[in-house]
Amino acid sequence: MNIYRLSMKNLRRNKMRNFFAVVRISFGVLILLVLLSSGIGLNTFLKQANSFHMNDNVNNSDLIISTVTNQLNAILGVNSTTSVIGSKIDTLINNAVYILDGLASIVFLVGILDIMNTMGFNLNERNREIGILKTMGFSEKELLISMSLEAGLIGFFGGIGGVILGSLGISIVAMFIGIPISILIPLWLIPSVIVLTTVLASILGLVPGWFASYRNIEEVIP
Repeated sequence: MNIYRLSMKNLRRNKMRNFFAVVRISFGVLILLVLLSSGIGLNTFLKQANSFHMNDNVNNSDLIISTVTNQLNAILGVNSTTSVIGSKIDTLINNAVYILDGLASIVFLVGILDIMNTMGFNLNERNREIGILKTMGFSEKELLISMSLEAGLIGFFGGIGGVILGSLGISIVAMFIGIPISILIPLWLIPSVIVLTTVLASILGLVPGWFASYRNIEEVIP
């Protein structure tokens, strides 16, 4: 039995545990994709608004800002100028982009920790199996590669699931709002998220795998 068949066998044997691991990763990727697409959409909107303001349609842009200014002045009872309101709108959108990027980073970090926790839990339950495999002639390197491949496959399936669900949800929202889907989800975003999730899952699978594979056989097989 080679290391690749061993990884696939472990995935099939621990179906329910790995299924829930994939679901958790998919949920994390889903939230990450939504936050990233929201930030990209706001950033694109801000650039287009600035470009629109610098083009020949300055009168239309000024009219929009003037209308917003008059409405805010009427509601709040203040006397702000259009330049002040325009500057505040730019600042508000920039801050929203920063907040969404920060939330995406937090979700990404939580997802990374969840992958490591899932792989660590799997390996703790498989200590005896790892010991048996070592007695069968599997080296520490082969066991590490097998565990890394297994973790990478879990991350890959989780990434695909999250991307599919996230893309569907964002597409529906974009259709109702009337925004082109290409603005919210650029072509590079989907493969980047899947590749990043797969690579990180593979790397994180090495951390608990290293401790498990290098333990003495006597410690795992009483």
